[in-house]
Amino acid sequence: MIVKRAGFTETASLFALGPAFCAMLVVFPGNAFSEREHIGMALFMPLLALHAWRARRDAAAQPDPGLAVLAGLSGSILLLVKPYYAIMVLAPALVVAVRRRSLKSIFALEHWVIGGICVVYLGTVTLIHPEFVRDIYPLLADVYAKIGIFWPIVIGYGFSWCFLVFLIWWLWPAKRFPELAAVALAASIAGMFPLFYQAKGWSYHAYPAIFCAVAAIFCLLALPRIVQQPSKLLTFVTAPSRAWALAAVAIAFLPYWSTQKPGPALVAAIRAATDRPTVALVSSDISSGHPLNRMIDGQFVSTHVSDWLGAFALSLSRQASLSGDTAEAMRYRAIMARYVESKREEFVRLRPDIVVFKKNNTMWTSQLMGRFGFDAILAHYRILIEDETERIYLRDDYVRPGHRPPEQPISASSPVAASD
Repeated sequence: MIVKRAGFTETASLFALGPAFCAMLVVFPGNAFSEREHIGMALFMPLLALHAWRARRDAAAQPDPGLAVLAGLSGSILLLVKPYYAIMVLAPALVVAVRRRSLKSIFALEHWVIGGICVVYLGTVTLIHPEFVRDIYPLLADVYAKIGIFWPIVIGYGFSWCFLVFLIWWLWPAKRFPELAAVALAASIAGMFPLFYQAKGWSYHAYPAIFCAVAAIFCLLALPRIVQQPSKLLTFVTAPSRAWALAAVAIAFLPYWSTQKPGPALVAAIRAATDRPTVALVSSDISSGHPLNRMIDGQFVSTHVSDWLGAFALSLSRQASLSGDTAEAMRYRAIMARYVESKREEFVRLRPDIVVFKKNNTMWTSQLMGRFGFDAILAHYRILIEDETERIYLRDDYVRPGHRPPEQPISASSPVAASD
């Protein structure tokens, strides 16, 4: 609707590419499907279209307030997901300001709506869950934010993104300014900054930047009678532009191709031995237990499902020790110790039916087993099944509810049943 009312000459071509945009939101996300970034980007598209509308110097009409409010409400979700994605709103707004040679677009109604929603959201969180601002966020900044893997991100996403940008430059029409492609490209460039700054490397972190780059390519392909920029560097290119676009999208899709789905034998063994089990995880990566937990109809019982806090604190303490900062090393070891003591207390009190154990994270698991007594806890479990990465432990006294004789009505997971 926004595109149509803006009077774009390429409207019909864009609608013809509608299935491609649907594939971007349904198929392309791959293992990032239903992640917060995925949902946020789906709702971010109307705001990008509104930016493109405002960037047009020859637009027949300006957006009415109702559309601006709706686009602002929709676009604000991405910022509520991750506040640093505000840069992806600011970059297209700057493109509009430069294009219109006016800073009025920075203070457009949709941006006031986004700002208001974010302020209300922050105030609501502070009021209802003050412990997040008081306790959790400082811990995230102190531990989580300091662990990064920069070069794997450069290799995994940087090169494919650069290829997408190169293709955008190749497809860019001569003597024209495609507003939709321009704002999408600006958002994509902005989305790369938090990806490299945080250096976490999970595919959903890269999804906003990759999504916007692919969207820019589709917008350029939709332009009628497109005339590419002349370039002597590209005289060897004979394949049609759509073939190159397909190759670029395929390369960008590679990080999203792999899944975290566990093997069928692992799932079948757990389902055969348990019924709606309680589950605990010994791993710094939530992917060890998700989506496995849902596939076995299990229920996590730990306050901290994965051990990222303890494992990251352990890594930071070792880094501090190597750099000679003894006080910092001791501080991070104390954070790790507090986390592990809390985890051990939960294991003893809740007695999970199964334990998912990450096998290849030896630096972390050796601490749990050798220093904090988890070997004694797991002595009350037996190995049910294992594969290359995970080992599944089943509690020794666990009896599948369907297999319990009728004269024993007490649940097998209760302390009374355990004493029997």
